[in-house]
Amino acid sequence: MGTLDKKLYLASGVLLTILGLIFLEGSFIATVKLFGVVKAAFIRVLFTIPLSWLAIFLFANTETSAKVRGWFLKKQESLSHRAQMAVAGGKFFVVANTAIFLGPILASILMLMVGVQGKRIYFYAVLCALLCACVWSCFYGGVCWGFEKIFAFATRL
Repeated sequence: MGTLDKKLYLASGVLLTILGLIFLEGSFIATVKLFGVVKAAFIRVLFTIPLSWLAIFLFANTETSAKVRGWFLKKQESLSHRAQMAVAGGKFFVVANTAIFLGPILASILMLMVGVQGKRIYFYAVLCALLCACVWSCFYGGVCWGFEKIFAFATRL
């Protein structure tokens, strides 16, 4: 495969990712506007939980998961005792931030990478989906409310 083909694949992958993100976030904004914050959060949770569980199931059963987990544990063992304590304590914050800013699906994969095992990870995926949906529903609800107030004020002038 030539370099032009690789660049074309890369560019098309980036373009499709951007279009998918715009479509998904746009549909979520429309859901917040149409149904309100609480119902939109519930819809988003119902949509993302099965996808998170699917990602956990697929990623946990691959050899890539074992390689990544092994690499992470090897790097963690090479740290000083104090740094290991910081990493152990920071896992929660890293997963929570990932859930909010990148979504519960990537947070689920990250939980597998940092060593969360067993059935607990499915419960934590639900919590990540709830956290993400609540934060972004409230954010988009506030944005919609703000635009309504701005335009209502502008029409009174």
